[in-house]
Amino acid sequence: MNDYAQQAKMIPLRRKITCPHCWEQFSPEDTLWIAEHPDLLDDQRLGAHAAQRFLPTRFNLDGAAIDLRGFPCHRLACPSCHLQVPRPLFEVPAEFMSILGSPACGKSYFLAAMTWRLRSVFPVDFCLAFEDVDPALNQRLRQYEDLQFDNPDQDTLVSIEKTETEGPGYDTVSFGGQHVNYPRPILFSLKPTQQHPNVAGTSQLSRVLALYDNAGESFLPGADTATTPVTRHLALSEALFFLFDPTQEPRFREACRGLTDDPQMLAGTDRPTPDGLGHQELILVEAANRVRRYAGLSQNQKHNRPLIIVVTKFDCWASLLGIDRPDSPWILDPKRKISAMHLGKVNHLSAELRELLLTYRPEIVTVAENFAQEVVYIPVSAMGKSPEQDPETGALGMRPRDIQPIWVEVPLLYTLCRWKKGLVPYVRPADKGANPQAG
Repeated sequence: MNDYAQQAKMIPLRRKITCPHCWEQFSPEDTLWIAEHPDLLDDQRLGAHAAQRFLPTRFNLDGAAIDLRGFPCHRLACPSCHLQVPRPLFEVPAEFMSILGSPACGKSYFLAAMTWRLRSVFPVDFCLAFEDVDPALNQRLRQYEDLQFDNPDQDTLVSIEKTETEGPGYDTVSFGGQHVNYPRPILFSLKPTQQHPNVAGTSQLSRVLALYDNAGESFLPGADTATTPVTRHLALSEALFFLFDPTQEPRFREACRGLTDDPQMLAGTDRPTPDGLGHQELILVEAANRVRRYAGLSQNQKHNRPLIIVVTKFDCWASLLGIDRPDSPWILDPKRKISAMHLGKVNHLSAELRELLLTYRPEIVTVAENFAQEVVYIPVSAMGKSPEQDPETGALGMRPRDIQPIWVEVPLLYTLCRWKKGLVPYVRPADKGANPQAG
């Protein structure tokens, strides 16, 4: 038995790993290692300043590969794109989840608010450890969280920069002279704590959550090509979160006239859209076409994974549903000291929201339900309050002290509860008391 086989015997490795960057599958024995010696630079895929990737032939007693200069190595890389793959992905299944929507629909705000809330909700309410897998990959998201929720200056207007189609959120890989841009994944580990009722099944229940925040322009027709395969994670995703922004819809804005002073709802503030595509359902049509193409589905075949229609900026159109802030959709079991999702609360609000969309934007319901077998509609607000307009720049922003997100954690919690049994307990819709089912 060689050294690598001995190491694999000690650590239970997955038979196939999916690269979170290029989405190619590979076997553990084909994994490349990243050289540690400072002279071993100029990787053939990543360029002159990147450490070389290599297939090792020597290991030390601790199982670390030895590079050509005798340095022990600890970082691993995909054999296809050569980008670094965090070690947890070799041991724990990855759940890919994609966040998509039109430009300016609030994807980055939603993502930052969701992960900030989940950092406390998961361990406190659901006895689940939720941690960054790779701080470097998650750095940009952390900056967004800090800007809004942990900002020492609570009174200055802040805003998140727009997600671009290239730049710091992407990695460039060279394949024989052809440069390909891949979006950087956002990776979190999720596993039961000692207080979780299913802690004995930690090895089977633990997951790596791989999230993607693409620019809205990435979902426009023609934006996904061989050199910019920025949304091909859609076909791998266990769930799709489509963000629908009512403030971009004239019918919603007319219905909210006189009911809100949110500047995003005021007439005359229409935002230009690339190529004149002002209808948000066209983004969903394009996403559905890509999923069908990459997953090998026929045009009449429905996608068998859930589609969550996340209706954003709830605070400024909540009057149309007749509620200001919906109650928390989970309840505490005091005996077991763990909360359980009340599926009936979410399902009831989903049905009401679906009816509202049928009134003011029926096209989005039609496209969604023609594409996916299961569609859920969930209202959220990343800010919980209308933004203010900076008198000097005219830009919209929020004061950190005023930010109070509404239901931003619910789409992911509901998805895990419904379709990933064993992690998030639930109360069945007909249940009256808190008798959580763990999965």
